Amino acid sequence: MEALSVSTQIPDAYRAGVYLGEHLAALNPEVVFLFTSIDYGHNSDILAGLQDSLNQPNCIIIGNSGDGFYETHGVGEYGAAALALNSHGQVQWQLKIGHHVTEQPQQATRTALQEHQQASLIFMISDFHADASLIEEVIEHEIKTPIVGGFAADDQQWDQCALYTCDGVINDCVIALHAIGNINFSIFVDNSITPIGHSGTIEQAESNRIDRIGGMDAMRFIEQETGKPILRSDRGNISLTIINHENFKRLRSIKSDIGENAQSIFLYGGISTGQKVQVCIARPDEIIHEVYQLAQQAQSASFQPIAALIISCAGRKSLLGTQLNHEIDAITKNFQQISLIGFPSLGEIAPLRLKDGYSANLFHNMTYVLVLIGL
Repeated sequence: MEALSVSTQIPDAYRAGVYLGEHLAALNPEVVFLFTSIDYGHNSDILAGLQDSLNQPNCIIIGNSGDGFYETHGVGEYGAAALALNSHGQVQWQLKIGHHVTEQPQQATRTALQEHQQASLIFMISDFHADASLIEEVIEHEIKTPIVGGFAADDQQWDQCALYTCDGVINDCVIALHAIGNINFSIFVDNSITPIGHSGTIEQAESNRIDRIGGMDAMRFIEQETGKPILRSDRGNISLTIINHENFKRLRSIKSDIGENAQSIFLYGGISTGQKVQVCIARPDEIIHEVYQLAQQAQSASFQPIAALIISCAGRKSLLGTQLNHEIDAITKNFQQISLIGFPSLGEIAPLRLKDGYSANLFHNMTYVLVLIGL
């Protein structure tokens, strides 16, 4: 397996694509991951430039717009980054697309993940307009193959994101890249933000709206545990951690939107009734410390990593601000010869590490997902 990453901030989309392709072409890539700011996602110019300069008709392209991008040499608010992989035939790559994910999230997800049993690993991206809780129902209960990925973003514009394939820019879809064959990978997840206060049971909820927790209105429960009302500036920073009997947790970030009569709360993904939750407040120093711990833990991988994919919540980006570079530095300082790419997302997808493998595939918020790929 060989890997190479590159980034650019060339304003012209076609020229930006040419620049990326010229730096990756020598690898003869089988697959290229492409992550950009939304500025490049309004047409297919960046894809045309990339394909023209790669001159590899069989190369698969997959990617999306994010809230900026990550690359080995740093964090970008504006621009594009690409990662090329060449397994020299050890891995077969298949790209599958499920359409109309906003109206039919479960069916679209099943379409993109059909014949998943053949794959060793799947990378999946969804349009952020889809109901994440319904996508999670499919990936958690129906798919055994590990899935990593996230929800595309558009630099906090909340309008229309872009998904990239060889055939152009698309939206209202879920895209899945199936890696079939001998691929070495390891998945690490950081979502260990410390809960505060008491736990409460979800008593009334519909989709991503939570109405009652622990015998009171949901908004009252949050205010009771945090000691303050939810403000617009809290978007993504206040979360609920779902506590279950399997002793692992996942986070759901609270939107600044307020429900009927300011008594309900809205989340970036749903939580079903009967589940217990605790409130979490993210703190920059805690997040930075934990990502370095995760990077050290990742050194235990049983193979030599040559590439890394990072999907990190855009809420973490908002919280860390100028300290966001730590999410890159933690990896590059521990893996000095690695090619890295990633994006701040509106929801993350990954299983959690267990002693004997991985959990079911889960949807997360305020979470940092690291995927190492290697020899």
